[in-house]
Amino acid sequence: MKLSAFAAAAAFACLVQPAQAFTLFSANGTIAEITPTVDAFRDALGDLNAPEPVNVDGGRRQINWDAAPDGISDPNFFPGDFFNFPAAPRARGIEFSTPGDGFMLSSTAASLEPVNFGQGGSGISPFSVERVFSPIGSPIVDVNFFNPAEPDSPAVTTGLGVVFVDVEGTTSSMEFFDINGDSLLKETVPFGDDGSFSFLGAAFDSAVVASVRIVSGDLQLLADGSLNSQSGDFVVMDDFIFGEPTQVPLPAAGWLLLAGIGGLAAVRRRRAAA
Repeated sequence: MKLSAFAAAAAFACLVQPAQAFTLFSANGTIAEITPTVDAFRDALGDLNAPEPVNVDGGRRQINWDAAPDGISDPNFFPGDFFNFPAAPRARGIEFSTPGDGFMLSSTAASLEPVNFGQGGSGISPFSVERVFSPIGSPIVDVNFFNPAEPDSPAVTTGLGVVFVDVEGTTSSMEFFDINGDSLLKETVPFGDDGSFSFLGAAFDSAVVASVRIVSGDLQLLADGSLNSQSGDFVVMDDFIFGEPTQVPLPAAGWLLLAGIGGLAAVRRRRAAA
């Protein structure tokens, strides 16, 4: 049986999981009003790293969606693993999944497709011009982190912050989890008036965040740009800002276990060859 480093790390992590300190960043208002909080979160994570398939000590990566090609934008679906790829500029070390039908980026005006999923009159406009992001068929987005240099290797990060658009109620939230799947923090996204912008982010003192569940309102965008209901809170997202993904460390006990498994396998190979 093959035992991965991640599995061993997860198996032993429960032995060394102290309470995790963090700083919360939260704001609602116009673009100008939330920008200082967004910038403070960026500063807390560190310098922006290039989207290269390399490991960097500290800093942050981010996605603003705006350079994405039309081929993966409305009316086409956006692949959730697009930014977990071993080549620039897609090497960000992040993947998205949903219990719904997938994801969609809004179109650009130049594409001649309806912008903002055809919901532009419903308070939707971008924080950073000009695309926004939404799950399809569900308001839930699960975010997982991976080593930018090794896309198959799970990673942890110091935090994630997201810009939300048109949050008008208390149904939007972010919940942060460690490598064991234990909740580190759950917070409601700040809300305000129609068309306002919200930001929520948490910066932890060390790289402990393995995944984040985002709930964006309680209305579901459908693949044709319509909504599944006429009442509720339809919320989309723009910039994702996150700490440099760091490969999940293996505790010393895990290395001893792997060494023992490796030694046993070597003995078996020698016996088989005799």
